[in-house]
Amino acid sequence: MIAVQDELQRARQEIRAGRFERTMALMAAFAAIVSGWEAYAQHLRGAFSHWLMWTPVGLTPPTIVAALAAMFSQRVAHRLLPLIALVSIADGVVGFVFHLRGIGRMPGGWKLGRYNVVMGPPVFAPLLTCTVGVIGLLAALLRREELRRPTWDEQLQSALDAFWRPLPRQSRPPRRFAARVAHGRFQRIMALLSAVFAILAGGEAYIEHLRGSFNRPVMWTPVWVTPPMVAAGVGAVFSQRVAEQVLPVTSAVTFMDGLLGFGLHLQGIQRMPGGFRNLQFNFTMGPPLFAPLLLSSVGLLGFIASLVRRARQGGFE
Repeated sequence: MIAVQDELQRARQEIRAGRFERTMALMAAFAAIVSGWEAYAQHLRGAFSHWLMWTPVGLTPPTIVAALAAMFSQRVAHRLLPLIALVSIADGVVGFVFHLRGIGRMPGGWKLGRYNVVMGPPVFAPLLTCTVGVIGLLAALLRREELRRPTWDEQLQSALDAFWRPLPRQSRPPRRFAARVAHGRFQRIMALLSAVFAILAGGEAYIEHLRGSFNRPVMWTPVWVTPPMVAAGVGAVFSQRVAEQVLPVTSAVTFMDGLLGFGLHLQGIQRMPGGFRNLQFNFTMGPPLFAPLLLSSVGLLGFIASLVRRARQGGFE
């Protein structure tokens, strides 16, 4: 038990110092799998009627490969991964525009927006895929974890060096955003990102569950957890106390609700005619299997925001 506590404390120190590049790259790979599968399933419903519907699917394998390679190669993490991350963000924005256009082209267009937004292409889904790009960009800016604990003589030498080394005349925190991320000082921007993606995930959950007429009370839970998560994320931008005390709680609840939704969606697919034996059809036409895990990724972003540090000087990060 003591060893586990020591490892958790060490992990927290690494995160606060901005040393979790490999962990963030692994998160990017996982997010790419989730968003890529959802894009494939949703666009398969539309029979890939437009060639651009293949782009989020086509970006998934190189994103996964780049993210996993970044765990072993710092060069890949700093050069290839951010490039693919930027392409993923651009693809999500383009997808959002085309989904808006798709809704406008439905019978009645935006005059029947209340109906067409619910029954048309999922309006916020492409923007949720931008989480892959955001996580990838952050991974590229962070520093790498220490894979081993320093020995006692290395710790002693480090302490002696710190004691005898003369202090600099002016020790100022880094001003550039990239440098702040590398040193774990980006709490405000991370909290704001968690709030923005919470709005998107909660809004998409509301629309998708409205399509299902909220036939189970538990379908309201992602809608209920969204306002507290957004409030905590915005509050953390202005208050360190909110960031350290409120945001971790709302993030944990959001993360767990996403896992609950994943289990219920899996159960919903199993209950369809043919169950898992008719997997290809039921995965496509049933409840979106991995969509709730996008809500869990919002919780992870918020939890990371609660652990990293704030910029010391004035201004927004």
